[in-house]
Amino acid sequence: MVESTDALVELVPCAAMLYSGAGEIIAANRAFCELAGYAREELLCRQLGAVVGAGAETAADAPALASITTKHGHTVQCEVTRKRIALDGGEQWLALFHKSCAQSDSELILHAIDEGFILLDRDFRIQRINDKALRIDGRPRDELLGKTHWEAWPVTEHLPIGEAYRKAMRERKPAIIEQLYTHKPQELWMEARVFPVENGLAVFFRDITQRKQAERRVQESEARFRTIADAIPQIVWSARPDGFHDYFNHQWYEHTGMPEEAAQGDAWVGLFHPDDVPLMQERWQRSLATGEPYEVENRLRHRSGEYRWTLARALPVRDGDGGIVRWMGTSTDIHESMAMRAALRDTQSRLEAALAAAEIGTWAWDIKADRVHADRNLAAMLGIPPDIANGGPIDAYYAVLHQDDVAKVRASIDQSLASGEPYQESFRVPRGSLGLRYMQGRGIVVCGNGGQSPHMSGAVLDVTRQHLAEEALRSSELTFRTLADNIPQLAWMADSSGHIFWYNNRWFEYTGTTLEQMEGWGWTKVHHPEHVERVVALYRQKIVEEQQVWEDTFPLLGADGSYRWFLSRAMPIRDEHGRVVRWLGTNTDITLQRDAEQRKDDFLALLAHELRNPLAPISTASQLLKTGGASPDYIERSTGIIDRQVKHMSELVDDLMDVSRVTRGMVAIEKEEVSVAEIVNRAVEQVRPLIEARRQHLVQDDVAAGLAVLGDDTRLVQVLANLLNNAAKYTQQGGRILLTVQARDGQVVLSVADNGIGMDAELLPRVFELFAQAELTPDRHGGGLGLGLALVKSIVALHGGQASAASPGRGKGSTFTVTLPLLQRDSAARPQHIVLVDRVGDDGALPAARETARGLHRTRS
Repeated sequence: MVESTDALVELVPCAAMLYSGAGEIIAANRAFCELAGYAREELLCRQLGAVVGAGAETAADAPALASITTKHGHTVQCEVTRKRIALDGGEQWLALFHKSCAQSDSELILHAIDEGFILLDRDFRIQRINDKALRIDGRPRDELLGKTHWEAWPVTEHLPIGEAYRKAMRERKPAIIEQLYTHKPQELWMEARVFPVENGLAVFFRDITQRKQAERRVQESEARFRTIADAIPQIVWSARPDGFHDYFNHQWYEHTGMPEEAAQGDAWVGLFHPDDVPLMQERWQRSLATGEPYEVENRLRHRSGEYRWTLARALPVRDGDGGIVRWMGTSTDIHESMAMRAALRDTQSRLEAALAAAEIGTWAWDIKADRVHADRNLAAMLGIPPDIANGGPIDAYYAVLHQDDVAKVRASIDQSLASGEPYQESFRVPRGSLGLRYMQGRGIVVCGNGGQSPHMSGAVLDVTRQHLAEEALRSSELTFRTLADNIPQLAWMADSSGHIFWYNNRWFEYTGTTLEQMEGWGWTKVHHPEHVERVVALYRQKIVEEQQVWEDTFPLLGADGSYRWFLSRAMPIRDEHGRVVRWLGTNTDITLQRDAEQRKDDFLALLAHELRNPLAPISTASQLLKTGGASPDYIERSTGIIDRQVKHMSELVDDLMDVSRVTRGMVAIEKEEVSVAEIVNRAVEQVRPLIEARRQHLVQDDVAAGLAVLGDDTRLVQVLANLLNNAAKYTQQGGRILLTVQARDGQVVLSVADNGIGMDAELLPRVFELFAQAELTPDRHGGGLGLGLALVKSIVALHGGQASAASPGRGKGSTFTVTLPLLQRDSAARPQHIVLVDRVGDDGALPAARETARGLHRTRS
């Protein structure tokens, strides 16, 4: 019964509601729900008075005015007529509602907008005010209507906003103004937009206090940043996410002498040494592309004209989502440091020659007299003058030691004097431009005999070469392991017998194994069972027996359980006598290369097939032409066949050339304003014959007027036509193709969906690659070369857009989507043209023509 009642109320052609004699809502149709803003379920069992005001209780069949309170609190004036329905179980009332003309759609809109609105007459009296304005002000409507703006808000009359209102009224021109004023007793920022109307002014306003406070905080933060940036000694700069330099601190202008107005953008490039610019730009572009920190040493021209070395560094500043919003960088003067490095490199070469002599210096210390005598070698090693070397105090020797080593050397000597034990200590001696020298001091305490005072004798060994060699070894080992762990290949080392004792981290990351599992010959565990025996045999032959370069190709098992193909090589490392001391091997992933080679082979086979297909009808047609007795009709048909097939072959070659030019970036897109509707219409026009021939149903959206993009119209038509053509080919006869066009977020989204054969998940990632194709269905005529979608992706990319594909699986249809930026009307372009073709089949026409020429007949069904 309830369902029957609902159905009857739904049939009423206006907004209608059924309620009981007790005022409980029993049913409401869709029109009433839309008018009141409620879902049907939310109205059921509510009391009539909660939704409809006075007027709903009038006499039957007598129209009256009533107000409906919507779910969102708005009031809708309606004309209501009641119909009494007598039932055995009691009476019910059917109320029919018609929106009152007294409340126009425009007034409803004004109450619904999220901005304050007031209508002023020519005396600035308030004629109308919407709900949002009342919420901002906090007073009821009857306190404001009829008052002048200056009476309602007295402080505004003498503020700039008051002058703006008067000027707009006087000159009848729109105005926009931001005003700060005090209201209850809070400071508010308001943005008012004033529009002259027939009898006064229409004013839209909104509270922008939070925005202005945020702007003030940003300004204060910017001022603090600039103060700090100007206070530090380094050059500080910032750039936008696209690399545009928009800020330099005071030190930049002080160093370079460049005026502030000429510093932004790429002007800074001209201040660096020309030899340094290519590397700087390469690393900067890489950082912009990858988000990696930027660091480079370069020479920046000083205002004096001298180039000084600087170290430039920059880090990305990211938002909460990880996106880069700015780059902050510094440039530090390292000119003296670079000079020291150069001096150090020069000194190191001279130091190596001195270390070859294995210098050893001797000394003797008269403890009581505190006089130390050093020989010439020690004096040279310590860099002390002759007067100190010939009996200077021990503190003078301490003075030449590295300040960090003085305490430990003094303590060691004091301990030796107290205990009588030999002295031994290592220390450093700074030698200015020669750098630090590393020494090892040794000595013994000799007690005085026969009236001699105690003294201490010893020697100093220069161990700088040994120390540097140890440091270099550690550094070399660290460098090798860092390099090996960061190359993309898997790497390993084996001893001369082929026993592998080290792998880089890439190996363990890929295989998911440990060194304990892989050491020795454990690597055979990750080889494919069908290849491992062959691989081990060749490995033993080349590495263990012949000790020659080893190279092989085989699959390796990854941690994810799948196999990937690797090209593996091992080179012997030999000593000075030519003996192999170890092997260094790498494994390079060539899976993608093998796949590409396979696709290329498949494409060549397909291309050969596609180019040979037209030859048969051409050959047959030419034979027909050779028969002198052929009728004019068959001559015309034969020449038509030859013409179409030659054209088809030419188009295949043109397609190949077109793809080659686009994918190699040799085609320039000349852009101009293009109507999206025009693109859709032309593309549909091109493909419609194929769709109609396959008796398919094309459903397309109406394109919103005014949608336009900046691009090459011919190529954009080609993109959409390719997608429609692709959908038609892979959709069964009688299938459905849906073409939709939407505009959102500054983009136009064109989508072609079908209910055809769909795609497996493994095809989706490479569907836009060259030569990628799904399997042909029995009713699909001609598979083509698999170039269309590759062209789509390349052309869309040249227009700054994106192409994507989706399919829930085989037999469930596919959806191809192209997203292009909507037009920013500041540029134009000249069109280019790419001709895309579909194959015309003449094979079926030739046998009949040939048989007719021979006097035979065939009946076509």
